[in-house]
Amino acid sequence: TKGAAFAGILNAMGYELQTVGNAISLPYGPQALAGMAERASFPLLAANLRDEQGPVVAGVQEYAITSLGSGRLLGILGLTAPWGGIYEMFGLRLPDFVDVARHKIAEMRQYGAAPIVVLSHLGLEDDRRLAEALPEIDLILGGHSHSRLDRGEERAGVLIAHAGEYARALGRVDLEVDPVTGKVLSRSAQVLDVPESEEPDPEVLAAIEAASEETRDAMARVVGALQEELAVDHFAECGIGNLAADALRARMGAEAALVASGQFHAGLPAGEVTLGDLDRACFSSANPGVTSVRGDQIRLALERGLDDDLAQATASGFRGTPVGRPQISGLRVRYAPGAAPGSRVKEVWINGEPLEASRTYLLAHTDAEISPNIGYLELEEHQIPRFEVPTILREVIADYLEL
Repeated sequence: TKGAAFAGILNAMGYELQTVGNAISLPYGPQALAGMAERASFPLLAANLRDEQGPVVAGVQEYAITSLGSGRLLGILGLTAPWGGIYEMFGLRLPDFVDVARHKIAEMRQYGAAPIVVLSHLGLEDDRRLAEALPEIDLILGGHSHSRLDRGEERAGVLIAHAGEYARALGRVDLEVDPVTGKVLSRSAQVLDVPESEEPDPEVLAAIEAASEETRDAMARVVGALQEELAVDHFAECGIGNLAADALRARMGAEAALVASGQFHAGLPAGEVTLGDLDRACFSSANPGVTSVRGDQIRLALERGLDDDLAQATASGFRGTPVGRPQISGLRVRYAPGAAPGSRVKEVWINGEPLEASRTYLLAHTDAEISPNIGYLELEEHQIPRFEVPTILREVIADYLEL
């Protein structure tokens, strides 16, 4: 459902406002937020999720103003992480969030809103930057960086509150507000750990089951057939890795392809393959891309892929699997795994010809293989990948199987 089914679960959890994160808007494109917003019983706020001075994307609001009683209004502004220009893939050039916040806070003030709260998915460092630039903000409720501030943090007179990650705890902020002026007289923040003994909420469990039921028919759709089982192996060449690399290379019209084995959680069975089989095997939201790179960069990427520390590292985006060894298509590599770092790759052929260090090749990959810290391939500033969005890796494999 590209995130839309989550709305019912969040409704059951009792949310009243949400800012936009990246689990829907980056892998599926910000256009997918409209599907989420249609089902949500609360507004999605992100005043900077727009193309420069244009309107915010469909399904999103800039801010909300709610009554505190006695004629007092609370203004809540939403801001989301700009991701260093990644949204340009979707045709959006996000304006500076400080400039947006300054303008929208002034707008909320015109409606009589005070105090002012920012729901932020910027991360702690940018929350601090925002507080220093706009001390007229009363409270920033932050996320994105997975930070935990047990008693909050004061920055330029602004209270910043973060409550950690993965619902292990709840954040609580208490504000004492002058009913006439809206001035915050006192404030405090705390993080409340959720006990291990806490029973799951029946209403939320029912909403999860309803979302699961919605997807079952779609998951039963047959997308192709395999003559034999394709296993997964995170530390060696494997069948599903070869399939994905071949599919990426064909999809992007590239000479070769490179994909991290950590993007696969299981193999694929022999015989008919359903969308559910494929989803279990490739639970990845990475988008397919292609970049013109030199042969020496491909060789360095392969060498980095043989590094044991990187192969065994885990990343939250891979949801529990190690990064693993690179899976390849269009390439043949002779290597010595026990050799010294930097000299493990001995020879490389691309489409049957020796790899030339200074020659430029079209290399298919996903955003995972060029990610900082966990990616194999290091691009130079002028090397701009061309991504196909909002397609994800699982869809690339499904389309390839249906050919």
